[in-house]
Amino acid sequence: MSRVLKFLSIFLILTYCLLLLASDASAQLPDFSIATSYTIKDQGLEDGDIVSLNKNDSTLTRSSTAYDEAMHGIYVKNPKLVYYSPGNDFPIARSGEVDVNVTTLNGEIQIGEFVSSSEIPGKGQKATEFTGYMLGVALSPLTATDGSDFIYKNKSLRQGQIKVAVGIGPASPSVIKASGGLFGTIRFLGSSLFYNIANSKTAERAIRIFLAVVIAVSSIALSIHFYGKNVTQGIESIGRNPLAKRTIQSMIILNIILISSIAIGGIIIALVIISL
Repeated sequence: MSRVLKFLSIFLILTYCLLLLASDASAQLPDFSIATSYTIKDQGLEDGDIVSLNKNDSTLTRSSTAYDEAMHGIYVKNPKLVYYSPGNDFPIARSGEVDVNVTTLNGEIQIGEFVSSSEIPGKGQKATEFTGYMLGVALSPLTATDGSDFIYKNKSLRQGQIKVAVGIGPASPSVIKASGGLFGTIRFLGSSLFYNIANSKTAERAIRIFLAVVIAVSSIALSIHFYGKNVTQGIESIGRNPLAKRTIQSMIILNIILISSIAIGGIIIALVIISL
Protein backbone atom coordinates (compact mmCIF):
# COMPACT_ATOMS: atom_id res chain seq x y z
CA MET A 1 0.00 0.00 0.00
CA SER A 2 2.83 2.42 0.85
CA ARG A 3 4.41 1.88 -2.58
CA VAL A 4 1.11 2.64 -4.29
CA LEU A 5 0.71 5.86 -2.29
CA LYS A 6 4.27 6.93 -3.13
CA PHE A 7 3.66 6.20 -6.81
CA LEU A 8 0.42 8.20 -6.84
CA SER A 9 2.05 11.11 -5.00
CA ILE A 10 4.95 11.29 -7.47
CA PHE A 11 2.55 10.98 -10.41
CA LEU A 12 0.32 13.83 -9.19
CA ILE A 13 3.29 16.10 -8.47
CA LEU A 14 4.78 15.52 -11.94
CA THR A 15 1.43 16.08 -13.63
CA TYR A 16 0.83 19.31 -11.71
CA CYS A 17 4.27 20.66 -12.61
CA LEU A 18 3.82 19.85 -16.29
CA LEU A 19 0.40 21.50 -16.37
CA LEU A 20 1.87 24.65 -14.82
CA LEU A 21 4.63 24.71 -17.42
CA ALA A 22 2.11 24.27 -20.23
CA SER A 23 -0.08 27.04 -18.87
CA ASP A 24 2.85 29.46 -18.50
CA ALA A 25 4.17 28.68 -21.96
CA SER A 26 0.77 29.20 -23.56
CA ALA A 27 0.22 32.43 -21.64
CA GLN A 28 3.35 33.89 -23.23
CA LEU A 29 2.11 33.29 -26.75
CA PRO A 30 0.70 36.35 -28.57
CA ASP A 31 -3.08 36.39 -29.00
CA PHE A 32 -3.89 36.90 -32.66
CA SER A 33 -5.75 35.12 -35.39
CA ILE A 34 -4.45 33.82 -38.70
CA ALA A 35 -6.59 35.07 -41.58
CA THR A 36 -7.09 33.72 -45.09
CA SER A 37 -7.99 36.03 -47.99
CA TYR A 38 -11.23 35.70 -49.97
CA THR A 39 -13.09 37.58 -52.68
CA ILE A 40 -16.12 39.45 -51.32
CA LYS A 41 -18.40 41.67 -53.41
CA ASP A 42 -20.49 42.94 -50.49
CA GLN A 43 -20.10 46.72 -50.73
CA GLY A 44 -21.21 47.35 -47.14
CA LEU A 45 -18.58 45.11 -45.53
CA GLU A 46 -16.82 46.67 -42.53
CA ASP A 47 -13.85 45.65 -40.42
CA GLY A 48 -15.12 43.19 -37.79
CA ASP A 49 -18.22 42.06 -39.70
CA ILE A 50 -19.34 38.44 -39.59
CA VAL A 51 -19.51 36.76 -43.01
CA SER A 52 -21.32 33.65 -44.19
CA LEU A 53 -20.76 31.26 -47.07
CA ASN A 54 -23.22 31.36 -49.95
CA LYS A 55 -23.73 27.68 -50.74
CA ASN A 56 -24.94 28.43 -54.27
CA ASP A 57 -21.76 30.04 -55.60
CA SER A 58 -19.26 29.66 -52.69
CA THR A 59 -18.95 33.43 -52.23
CA LEU A 60 -18.93 35.25 -48.91
CA THR A 61 -21.39 37.93 -47.81
CA ARG A 62 -22.29 39.58 -44.52
CA SER A 63 -24.27 37.26 -42.25
CA SER A 64 -27.90 38.39 -41.97
CA THR A 65 -29.49 35.40 -40.24
CA ALA A 66 -29.50 34.77 -36.51
CA TYR A 67 -27.49 31.68 -35.51
CA ASP A 68 -26.46 31.28 -39.16
CA GLU A 69 -25.26 27.74 -39.92
CA ALA A 70 -23.32 29.13 -42.89
CA MET A 71 -21.15 31.44 -40.73
CA HIS A 72 -17.62 31.31 -42.07
CA GLY A 73 -15.59 33.88 -40.13
CA ILE A 74 -14.90 37.57 -39.43
CA TYR A 75 -13.51 40.17 -41.81
CA VAL A 76 -10.26 41.52 -40.32
CA LYS A 77 -9.02 44.55 -42.24
CA ASN A 78 -5.47 44.58 -40.87
CA PRO A 79 -4.60 41.11 -39.50
CA LYS A 80 -1.19 40.45 -38.01
CA LEU A 81 -0.81 37.35 -40.14
CA VAL A 82 -2.67 36.49 -43.34
CA TYR A 83 -2.41 33.94 -46.14
CA TYR A 84 -3.16 35.73 -49.40
CA SER A 85 -4.27 33.83 -52.48
CA PRO A 86 -4.23 35.39 -55.97
CA GLY A 87 -7.22 37.65 -56.63
CA ASN A 88 -8.53 37.50 -53.05
CA ASP A 89 -8.19 40.70 -51.04
CA PHE A 90 -10.39 40.28 -47.95
CA PRO A 91 -8.75 38.59 -44.93
CA ILE A 92 -11.19 36.36 -43.04
CA ALA A 93 -10.35 34.96 -39.58
CA ARG A 94 -11.95 31.69 -38.49
CA SER A 95 -10.20 31.19 -35.15
CA GLY A 96 -8.33 33.04 -32.44
CA GLU A 97 -9.29 36.20 -30.54
CA VAL A 98 -10.92 38.63 -32.97
CA ASP A 99 -12.61 42.05 -32.68
CA VAL A 100 -16.21 41.54 -33.83
CA ASN A 101 -18.96 44.07 -34.58
CA VAL A 102 -21.96 43.43 -32.31
CA THR A 103 -25.14 45.13 -31.13
CA THR A 104 -27.47 44.82 -28.16
CA LEU A 105 -30.30 43.57 -30.38
CA ASN A 106 -30.66 40.51 -28.18
CA GLY A 107 -29.56 42.17 -24.94
CA GLU A 108 -26.34 43.38 -23.37
CA ILE A 109 -23.31 41.13 -23.87
CA GLN A 110 -21.25 40.20 -20.83
CA ILE A 111 -17.82 38.57 -20.69
CA GLY A 112 -18.17 34.78 -20.97
CA GLU A 113 -21.49 34.84 -22.82
CA PHE A 114 -21.97 33.27 -26.23
CA VAL A 115 -22.10 35.37 -29.40
CA SER A 116 -23.72 34.49 -32.70
CA SER A 117 -24.82 36.21 -35.90
CA SER A 118 -27.99 38.31 -36.09
CA GLU A 119 -30.49 39.61 -38.61
CA ILE A 120 -28.50 42.86 -38.82
CA PRO A 121 -26.02 42.29 -41.70
CA GLY A 122 -22.54 41.56 -40.42
CA LYS A 123 -23.32 42.26 -36.77
CA GLY A 124 -23.24 39.75 -33.93
CA GLN A 125 -25.55 39.48 -30.95
CA LYS A 126 -25.86 37.76 -27.60
CA ALA A 127 -26.82 34.10 -28.07
CA THR A 128 -29.64 32.68 -25.95
CA GLU A 129 -31.07 29.85 -28.07
CA PHE A 130 -30.07 26.27 -28.83
CA THR A 131 -30.65 26.41 -32.58
CA GLY A 132 -28.10 27.12 -35.29
CA TYR A 133 -24.44 27.96 -34.84
CA MET A 134 -22.36 29.97 -32.38
CA LEU A 135 -19.54 32.33 -33.34
CA GLY A 136 -17.68 32.12 -30.03
CA VAL A 137 -17.39 33.48 -26.49
CA ALA A 138 -17.25 37.17 -25.56
CA LEU A 139 -13.98 38.28 -23.96
CA SER A 140 -15.14 41.90 -23.51
CA PRO A 141 -18.60 43.38 -22.87
CA LEU A 142 -21.08 45.55 -24.74
CA THR A 143 -23.47 47.18 -22.26
CA ALA A 144 -25.69 50.27 -22.20
CA THR A 145 -22.62 52.40 -21.50
CA ASP A 146 -20.34 50.84 -24.15
CA GLY A 147 -20.08 51.55 -27.86
CA SER A 148 -22.35 54.05 -29.60
CA ASP A 149 -26.06 54.57 -30.28
CA PHE A 150 -27.63 52.55 -33.08
CA ILE A 151 -31.21 52.71 -34.38
CA TYR A 152 -32.65 49.54 -35.92
CA LYS A 153 -36.32 49.24 -36.84
CA ASN A 154 -37.15 52.26 -34.67
CA LYS A 155 -35.43 50.55 -31.73
CA SER A 156 -32.56 52.22 -29.88
CA LEU A 157 -29.59 49.87 -29.49
CA ARG A 158 -25.88 50.06 -28.74
CA GLN A 159 -23.25 48.95 -31.21
CA GLY A 160 -19.51 48.45 -30.99
CA GLN A 161 -16.64 45.99 -31.26
CA ILE A 162 -15.89 43.35 -28.64
CA LYS A 163 -13.15 40.76 -28.53
CA VAL A 164 -14.46 37.23 -29.16
CA ALA A 165 -12.72 33.88 -28.75
CA VAL A 166 -13.86 32.47 -32.07
CA GLY A 167 -14.96 28.85 -32.27
CA ILE A 168 -17.64 28.49 -34.93
CA GLY A 169 -19.81 25.45 -34.34
CA PRO A 170 -23.27 24.08 -33.52
CA ALA A 171 -25.12 25.40 -30.50
CA SER A 172 -25.68 23.13 -27.53
CA PRO A 173 -27.93 23.06 -24.43
CA SER A 174 -25.15 24.93 -22.62
CA VAL A 175 -26.17 28.10 -24.48
CA ILE A 176 -28.72 29.29 -21.97
CA LYS A 177 -29.51 32.37 -19.94
CA ALA A 178 -28.55 32.36 -16.30
CA SER A 179 -32.12 32.15 -15.05
CA GLY A 180 -33.88 30.16 -12.36
CA GLY A 181 -32.14 31.67 -9.35
CA LEU A 182 -29.07 30.05 -7.88
CA PHE A 183 -29.49 26.77 -9.80
CA GLY A 184 -29.75 28.59 -13.14
CA THR A 185 -26.65 30.65 -12.38
CA ILE A 186 -24.63 27.57 -11.39
CA ARG A 187 -25.78 25.74 -14.51
CA PHE A 188 -24.80 28.70 -16.72
CA LEU A 189 -21.36 29.07 -15.13
CA GLY A 190 -20.69 25.35 -15.40
CA SER A 191 -21.72 25.27 -19.05
CA SER A 192 -19.53 28.27 -19.85
CA LEU A 193 -16.58 26.63 -18.10
CA PHE A 194 -16.86 23.41 -20.11
CA TYR A 195 -17.30 25.35 -23.35
CA ASN A 196 -14.18 27.40 -22.71
CA ILE A 197 -12.20 24.27 -21.82
CA ALA A 198 -13.34 22.60 -25.02
CA ASN A 199 -12.27 25.59 -27.12
CA SER A 200 -9.10 26.52 -25.31
CA LYS A 201 -5.75 25.70 -26.88
CA THR A 202 -4.16 25.88 -23.44
CA ALA A 203 -6.57 23.27 -22.10
CA GLU A 204 -6.04 21.08 -25.16
CA ARG A 205 -2.27 21.11 -24.62
CA ALA A 206 -2.72 20.50 -20.89
CA ILE A 207 -4.88 17.44 -21.60
CA ARG A 208 -2.28 16.10 -24.03
CA ILE A 209 0.45 16.55 -21.44
CA PHE A 210 -1.70 14.84 -18.81
CA LEU A 211 -2.26 11.83 -21.08
CA ALA A 212 1.44 11.75 -21.95
CA VAL A 213 2.38 11.71 -18.27
CA VAL A 214 -0.13 8.92 -17.57
CA ILE A 215 1.30 6.78 -20.38
CA ALA A 216 4.96 7.43 -19.50
CA VAL A 217 4.58 6.87 -15.75
CA SER A 218 2.30 3.84 -16.24
CA SER A 219 4.72 2.17 -18.66
CA ILE A 220 7.63 2.65 -16.25
CA ALA A 221 5.63 1.49 -13.23
CA LEU A 222 4.14 -1.56 -14.95
CA SER A 223 7.48 -2.68 -16.42
CA ILE A 224 9.13 -2.47 -13.00
CA HIS A 225 6.17 -4.19 -11.35
CA PHE A 226 6.13 -7.19 -13.72
CA TYR A 227 9.86 -7.60 -14.46
CA GLY A 228 11.57 -5.90 -11.53
CA LYS A 229 10.76 -8.79 -9.24
CA ASN A 230 12.60 -11.16 -11.57
CA VAL A 231 15.72 -8.98 -11.38
CA THR A 232 15.58 -8.89 -7.56
CA GLN A 233 14.98 -12.62 -7.29
CA GLY A 234 17.76 -13.33 -9.79
CA ILE A 235 20.29 -11.34 -7.76
CA GLU A 236 19.27 -13.26 -4.64
CA SER A 237 19.49 -16.57 -6.51
CA ILE A 238 23.12 -16.00 -7.51
CA GLY A 239 24.15 -16.14 -3.86
CA ARG A 240 22.18 -19.34 -3.25
CA ASN A 241 23.19 -21.10 -6.47
CA PRO A 242 26.65 -19.94 -7.69
CA LEU A 243 26.85 -22.77 -10.28
CA ALA A 244 23.91 -21.27 -12.22
CA LYS A 245 25.40 -17.78 -12.11
CA ARG A 246 25.65 -17.29 -15.89
CA THR A 247 22.11 -18.51 -16.54
CA ILE A 248 20.74 -16.28 -13.80
CA GLN A 249 22.74 -13.29 -15.07
CA SER A 250 21.32 -13.83 -18.56
CA MET A 251 17.81 -13.84 -17.10
CA ILE A 252 18.53 -10.63 -15.18
CA ILE A 253 19.88 -8.91 -18.31
CA LEU A 254 16.82 -10.02 -20.32
CA ASN A 255 14.44 -8.58 -17.72
CA ILE A 256 16.40 -5.32 -17.58
CA ILE A 257 16.13 -5.07 -21.37
CA LEU A 258 12.38 -5.70 -21.16
CA ILE A 259 11.98 -3.03 -18.47
CA SER A 260 13.99 -0.53 -20.48
CA SER A 261 12.18 -1.29 -23.74
CA ILE A 262 8.70 -0.88 -22.24
CA ALA A 263 9.68 2.29 -20.37
CA ILE A 264 11.36 3.84 -23.42
CA GLY A 265 8.39 2.85 -25.61
CA GLY A 266 5.99 4.58 -23.21
CA ILE A 267 8.15 7.71 -23.13
CA ILE A 268 8.32 7.82 -26.95
CA ILE A 269 4.54 7.52 -27.22
CA ALA A 270 4.17 10.27 -24.61
CA LEU A 271 6.48 12.58 -26.58
CA VAL A 272 4.51 11.92 -29.77
CA ILE A 273 1.24 12.84 -28.02
CA ILE A 274 2.74 16.12 -26.75
CA SER A 275 4.15 17.03 -30.16
CA LEU A 276 0.88 16.47 -32.06
